[in-house]
Amino acid sequence: MELTTAMLADAAQVAGGKLYVLGGQWDRLLVAGFPAVHPAMAVVLVIRVEYTEAPQTFQLHAELTLDGQSQDARASGQLATGHSPGQAAGAPAFVPLVIAFANVAFGEPGRYEWVITADDAELGRVPLEVLAGTVPGAPPGPPPQ
Repeated sequence: MELTTAMLADAAQVAGGKLYVLGGQWDRLLVAGFPAVHPAMAVVLVIRVEYTEAPQTFQLHAELTLDGQSQDARASGQLATGHSPGQAAGAPAFVPLVIAFANVAFGEPGRYEWVITADDAELGRVPLEVLAGTVPGAPPGPPPQ
């Protein structure tokens, strides 16, 4: 099993085996102040599952960390794999996944990471830098608290 694609997006979904991404591949948030809450984000993954790893069920986890410390955003679920009709013997499967989060809280600035694991083995990390600031030309937000 290998994580071939990992990104943050504003939103995403899987439909008909295809991955649809809106506002994807960002790694930085500018917030007015801390604590901050981001209304919505999606952790978008594509996992390569080898032919010999199917059929099998894996425990998949995504957890937000800061400096190695767990934050209050996480998700867990089962990833069940099999062989698709017509799949050539020995050919891997590529499984697209979207893990959506709402109202993710950030208590302080720093380099956060979404840590992705399957059966307690780390598959990869998705970095996210969270900073206080404003985007030039953007309307002013609420004052820092």
